[in-house]
Amino acid sequence: MKRSKIPQDLAKNASKQHKLVGQLLTCNESPYRGYQIRQEYRVSEVNPDYKSNREKFDWVILGLQVVIEVHGEQHYQPVCFGGMDLELAKYNFRRQRRVDQEKRAAAEAAGWAYIVVKYDEKVTLGVLEERIGEALRALPEGARSPSKIPKKYVAKIPQRKEYKWPTRKIPSRPFLTSKKSSID
Repeated sequence: MKRSKIPQDLAKNASKQHKLVGQLLTCNESPYRGYQIRQEYRVSEVNPDYKSNREKFDWVILGLQVVIEVHGEQHYQPVCFGGMDLELAKYNFRRQRRVDQEKRAAAEAAGWAYIVVKYDEKVTLGVLEERIGEALRALPEGARSPSKIPKKYVAKIPQRKEYKWPTRKIPSRPFLTSKKSSID
């Protein structure tokens, strides 16, 4: 699935909880509206040392360096989707747990805050703001220093343009004319 640059273009196979988190992040009342918010963002773009280019984070707020993962029921127990047998469901569950741990470790190693939203959790904008604030405060000192944040990830907040006009005087040149006109 191609990564969407516009969060309103939600994935077709996204869960209700995934869509709800996206709507809360991009609504008019959201304090994160001025930030670059991406869905289905590759783990290797957050942490270049990550071994695979296949796994993705559900939501990322680039300017704040926050990862939000929406975990469904299959992240907490074996689930038999589409009539699969229990052994395959158990195998998928163990693999999912391992991938979740690796993704979390990759985000934290890169200095990003990591938040998990559970499938049956009641999520509101206030709850989301509180969880993001807690995660940012829990980061170790110096993990989010401005020098570590690449310029392309800094939030683009619309501001009034300030123009700096040149202050040095440009030396004038004498006006060069061609030969005198013959009208005299």
